[in-house]
Amino acid sequence: MNYKHTLISVALAVTVLVSLFAVVSTATGVNGTVMTGTGPAATNGAGGIAVLVAVDTSGHVWWNYAGSESDWSSIGGVATSSPAATTPSFGNGVIDVFVRGTDNALWSTTTTNNGTSWSSWHSLGGQLAAGTGPAACSWGAGRLDVFVQGTNGALYHKWSTNSGATWSGWQSLGGKLTSSPGAGGATSNTTNNIQVFVRGTDGACWYKEWTGTAWSSWESLGGQLAPNTGPAGEVFVQGTDNQLWERSFGEAGSAWGHLPACPEALSASSPAVTMSGDGHGEVFVSTASGNLMGCIARSSGWEWFSETSPP
Repeated sequence: MNYKHTLISVALAVTVLVSLFAVVSTATGVNGTVMTGTGPAATNGAGGIAVLVAVDTSGHVWWNYAGSESDWSSIGGVATSSPAATTPSFGNGVIDVFVRGTDNALWSTTTTNNGTSWSSWHSLGGQLAAGTGPAACSWGAGRLDVFVQGTNGALYHKWSTNSGATWSGWQSLGGKLTSSPGAGGATSNTTNNIQVFVRGTDGACWYKEWTGTAWSSWESLGGQLAPNTGPAGEVFVQGTDNQLWERSFGEAGSAWGHLPACPEALSASSPAVTMSGDGHGEVFVSTASGNLMGCIARSSGWEWFSETSPP
C-alpha cells in the first residue's frame, strides 16, 4: 500500500437539511442476497456473540447471529446504504441500527430484547451523501454517537445521552470525505472517547478523535483504500488490491499489514468489525457475488469462514 501525507481538505460547514417525509416502511417481502455496493454491520449481542445486520437486494434490513445456522430475521425498512449497528451497554439486549433511507436522511430502529422485537423506524433527519451510509458507536450505557458524510463531503456528528429518546442537533466536524465513515467506540476501560476513521481525498485513511474534552485535528494513517469503500473499527480497510488490510490504531509505530486473501472477490463496500465475547477481533465483508464472509483472529492467525446471507 502507498502512504500519502497530504493534508485532508476541509469543506465549508453547511447545515445538514432535516428530512420532512417518512419513507422507511415495513418490509413486505425479501429478495435475494446482499445489496450491491453495501457491506454488513457488526456488533455484539447476547453472550458476546457477534450480530450481523445486512441489506438485501430489495433494500430490506435483516439481522442474524454471526456463525449460526439460524434464519435471518427481518427488521423491515427500506435502506439505500450499508447499515450501522451498535450496542450501548454490552449484554443488556439493546442494539441500535442506523441506515440511509430513500429520502437520503438518517433512520434508526432499536431492539431492547436481543432482536425479539424492534421499534418502528424513525427519522433522525439530515442528508447523507449519495452512496454513503452511517457509522455508529457507544462508549457507555445510554450513549449513542452516529456519524455521516454530508452532501458537502464533510463529516457530521449527532449524539444521544438517553438511549435515543432525544438527540442533539447535527455538528460539523469538517474534513472532505470520499467514503462512508467508520467509528470505533472506547475500549471497555475508557469512557468519553471516540475515534472516527474516513477515506480522504488522497485515498488514504484519516482519523479524528474525541478525547473527552475536544475533537483533535485530522491526522493521516496513510494507506490507500479502494474507491467507494470506507474504514472500519480500529482500523481495517479494503486496499486498492481489493484485499483487507489492518493497522493497530493504538500501537505506536504500527504499519499496515495484509489479512489472508478472502476466498471470494470482495465487493466495493466497507468492512465491519466487532470483538467476540472471548476478545478476538472479527471482520465481516460482502463479496462480489452477494455473499457474506467473516474473518476471525485466532491464536494461529486470521481465519476466513462463510456466513449465511439474508434470504
